[in-house]
Amino acid sequence: MDILLTDKNLEKAHTHFHNVDLLEAEADKLRREISQDISKGELNPSVRTDLSHLIKRQDDVANCATGVARRINTIPLKFWNQSSEETINLVKEIMNTTVECVEYLDKIVIDLLQERKNVIDFNKQINLLEHKVDLSNIKLRKSLQETHYDVNNFTIFTAGNTFDILEAISDAIETVADYIMQLLRSETV
Repeated sequence: MDILLTDKNLEKAHTHFHNVDLLEAEADKLRREISQDISKGELNPSVRTDLSHLIKRQDDVANCATGVARRINTIPLKFWNQSSEETINLVKEIMNTTVECVEYLDKIVIDLLQERKNVIDFNKQINLLEHKVDLSNIKLRKSLQETHYDVNNFTIFTAGNTFDILEAISDAIETVADYIMQLLRSETV
């Protein structure tokens, strides 16, 4: 996003957005392999189900990220050039907060597999960051409505849809974190 919105390097941004697509395809392949391994393993059926649900929720995060990258890749530079500085800053803020959210998701999954000392704290951070994205998204919607755009109506529709999915990334991350908390609670019962 910085390459697109700050550097205005459309070609390089397109390359990075395409790379997100490639990474998501790689993640899908891993998801399929893990799902296959789970089904063949000697795990308790409820553990298999829990792992399958966790993997599906993690896949939802990757799918949202790819959805945003694919759609942003189709929004003409004219839209971004006509966007206010406030709009650009809010989009960047949402992206940066979402990246921070993903970093906590990585930490919570790693901690889940290791000592499980910080899962609750990481979950709280994810919840706070997701709420921050929600608030920024409301400000973004207001900013977009206050800007006059001279672009195709479908561009406006695509941008709105893109921002919906951008916000959904943090929602999906929160869903994974909350599911992990649910698994930990059920384990202690």
